[in-house]
Amino acid sequence: MRLYALTCVACIAWLAQSVVSALKDGTLTTAPSIILIVCIAVAVLYTGFSAAQLWVAQGKSRNNDDDGHDVEEDEAIGTAADGEDAADVE
Repeated sequence: MRLYALTCVACIAWLAQSVVSALKDGTLTTAPSIILIVCIAVAVLYTGFSAAQLWVAQGKSRNNDDDGHDVEEDEAIGTAADGEDAADVE
């Protein structure tokens, strides 16, 4: 998700820079500029939508935990999910 979000932000900056540069040059309405702007806009939309979709899916998976605890987190701190010490669990 982070890579999609980072790519989206980078593409937004690239799009803004391209539009400003094309406005200064007076080449905003040329075919190459329009094609570049459309391609960057498609990349912004795709990466932004994908990042949002993964963010929502990640939030749903965290909310669907049975006991509300993260098993990996419990193992990392040395306790089992039911409150016993990890050393006591065989």
